Amino acid sequence: MIDKLPVWLEIHLRSVNRQNMHHALLITGRKGVGKKELTKYLSTLFLCHENKQRPCGECYSCKISELSNHPDFHELVVLEDKKLIGISQIHELRNKLYESSFLGKNKVAVIPNLEKISIDGLNAILKILEEPPANTFFFLTTDFLNQIPLTIRSRSFGMKVSTPSIDDTVNWLSDYPRDDSLRAIQLTNNLPFAAKEFLDNDLLKTRKEFVKDISGIIKEGKDITIISEKWIEETTSLNLKIEWMSQILSDSVKFNADQSIENLNEDTDKISKYLSSNANIHKIHKLISKTNSLWNLFSRETNLRKDYQLNALFIDWEKYLGISKKFQ
Repeated sequence: MIDKLPVWLEIHLRSVNRQNMHHALLITGRKGVGKKELTKYLSTLFLCHENKQRPCGECYSCKISELSNHPDFHELVVLEDKKLIGISQIHELRNKLYESSFLGKNKVAVIPNLEKISIDGLNAILKILEEPPANTFFFLTTDFLNQIPLTIRSRSFGMKVSTPSIDDTVNWLSDYPRDDSLRAIQLTNNLPFAAKEFLDNDLLKTRKEFVKDISGIIKEGKDITIISEKWIEETTSLNLKIEWMSQILSDSVKFNADQSIENLNEDTDKISKYLSSNANIHKIHKLISKTNSLWNLFSRETNLRKDYQLNALFIDWEKYLGISKKFQ
């Protein structure tokens, strides 16, 4: 069975014309907005044997339960022991794509997370896009469009997936308790698939632990090294916690600009208000930049020492904000 697209992804199908489609589609948007799901649907559509605007769901191609088992579907992924997609993988993909289709129809190549490909790898992809194999469609994705070379962008048709309305996200998450959904939506900046992952993995509990740790540093002057070591051991939620740190700072800036504002994160609003009243606003802006930069570094899974980098960030927080002082 082919899953139906959420309403905010469904609208993008209007710009897809199988009879006159560019061979390369570059899908952009924030992580968690649904690029992966849209790419999966489009792959199924272009592999379908019926020349329609929707997958027919009946042909042999549509009935292959997993795309990864489809002989004409190819996807580049980062190998377990690697940090980036290797150029040898791209050369292997190129050789496969220049072969004839197994089912005598279209071939599809999905290349996600372009920002995780080296410059040499991107140049190799560019050469394929410049001389694409017959009946082959490329679906490229990235969270960071500004990191993608203009040469790649100019040879692709751009499709930006925007964040949906909160109502659309709430309706899509109707299987979950409404209050939990609203909390997850707030904490993930209304990124629907991130919110769903939040709910599925009981990250509300992780959030409570995060607030306890940050409050402990501020209220009780807890050793930042101990908290840093604890977070490093909990690697799966590390990036999320750094994002939450940035949200606390952003909320303090919002409150500084308008003290009547009501949409601060309810479980950290006292911290944000305290920082707004007691820290230099210019230092807060600088710290937001540092916090976001670390989030970007960790998101790209670089070889940097995460424990060292996280410790450095905590020290910056202590230096710029004086967060070891008592908080009332």
